[in-house]
Amino acid sequence: MGERDFQNEWLDQYLELNSSPEPALLKKLRTQTVEEFSQHHMISGHVQGRFLSIMSKILKPEHILEIGTFTGYATLCLAEGLRKDCKITTIDINSDLKNFYQPYFTESGYDNQIESLIGDAIQYLEKTEETFDLVFLDANKKQYIDYFELLVPRLNPGGVILADNTLWKGKVLEEIAPKDKMTKALFDFNQHVAQDSRVDVILLPLRDGISLIRKK
Repeated sequence: MGERDFQNEWLDQYLELNSSPEPALLKKLRTQTVEEFSQHHMISGHVQGRFLSIMSKILKPEHILEIGTFTGYATLCLAEGLRKDCKITTIDINSDLKNFYQPYFTESGYDNQIESLIGDAIQYLEKTEETFDLVFLDANKKQYIDYFELLVPRLNPGGVILADNTLWKGKVLEEIAPKDKMTKALFDFNQHVAQDSRVDVILLPLRDGISLIRKK
């Protein structure tokens, strides 16, 4: 392990120790995700999960949209800020995951507030007339600009998009244009949002980078 890796691991531990504790159900969900999925790094985890929870509690959204459910960890974090008569819609293209996360949704007590959809988020956004107060974007990185352009008109004034992985392991920091398509897509997305006069944005170095985008 190199010095930088050690520092990052130490920092992660320090952040966890000095953040609100991870709820027991979420810890159980995270542990099972690590045990059963090779792509377990895709889960939000303790610190980012507490960030999502706090953002939801601050905004008190009536309707949350999550693009990319995975195993449902972020879904439950975001649901913590919902009022009893409000909901979160979460959509994922992978139908096989539902059997994994549904028992956790039921156990959480938020089940009646979670609308879980299987399908393509682009197609959903093109057809829906719903509007949103908070969006967590964590899906196909190559389509981030497409998601963004469909989301902004559906976002209520003052609404927030949280776009995950916008530092992409630091690859977007390359001085020359990124060569691989995934990095290039996120590099372009970051520039695209920063230049959009409809929104305010700050890119936070939390975990793999998360862009906090607010509609004016």
